[in-house]
Amino acid sequence: MKLKIIGLLAVLTFFSGATQAAEWRYKVITGDTKDTPGCKDKAKAEALAGGEYRFNKYTRILCQAMGYGWGRDEVLDKGKIVCDECEGDYYKGKYSCHVANIKLKCKQMTSSDD
Repeated sequence: MKLKIIGLLAVLTFFSGATQAAEWRYKVITGDTKDTPGCKDKAKAEALAGGEYRFNKYTRILCQAMGYGWGRDEVLDKGKIVCDECEGDYYKGKYSCHVANIKLKCKQMTSSDD
């Protein structure tokens, strides 16, 4: 009985789709984050645009936009904060900011068959 179970486990292990070798594909991209929502004083808009949570969120999205399986590996250049004054008399002196020219290293796992 034990021999049958061991044989069955050996057969299942053999045909279970052994793990294939995989490797990472890398690509360096440059992009910008989205503008901050609303119009705020310049200092507040800059602080919001350069916040860690917002920066991490949009850098992940930039790499994921390349297609299925792409993710952020490393931030090579954090870029710089750019502010634009909002239009209209009501928004005089108010700004909306974003981080421009972020350089990222994105990665995707590929099988050795590709």
